[in-house]
Amino acid sequence: METELRETDIREACLDDLEIIYQLTLKLHIHEDDGSIKTHDHFETNLKSWLKVEFNNPRTLFLIAENLIDEGLIDEGNNRIIGFISATSIINDNGFLASPIKGVIQLLWVEPEFRQHSIAKNLVYNVEQCFKEIGIKYVECSYTSFNNQAKAFWSKLGYLNNSITARKFITEPI
Repeated sequence: METELRETDIREACLDDLEIIYQLTLKLHIHEDDGSIKTHDHFETNLKSWLKVEFNNPRTLFLIAENLIDEGLIDEGNNRIIGFISATSIINDNGFLASPIKGVIQLLWVEPEFRQHSIAKNLVYNVEQCFKEIGIKYVECSYTSFNNQAKAFWSKLGYLNNSITARKFITEPI
């Protein structure tokens, strides 16, 4: 079911958005979890704690996409939060790279009924612009190998696969 997209605004997240970011991050986890690794018994509590730490990290940026609508997750301004992105900068000053700071897109989610409207593309573009402003030369992201939708999306935006993480269980999965 596709919902009518009225006007979409992208803004920096505020503390009041944290609960909705948490809910959307849970949806992302469910979407990408293949069940091969058991989550911690306190996964949801730990996720909330991690999001709070990241929210207070001066290197991390959370952006929100909102749609003016009359139903769904409503905030004070009568806007429904329909997606978000979280990105951070990491310093890897081992002396190997000319530019030791990289941008990392940690999380990206757009509600399924609002996809195919360039919302995720606009969220990524805004993060890239913020990184450019502070001199970051490249951005990385990761997604699960079976998420063909993510693979196509990132490729369309010019993100190239330049490394692969391989996993082998050397004991029975927990």
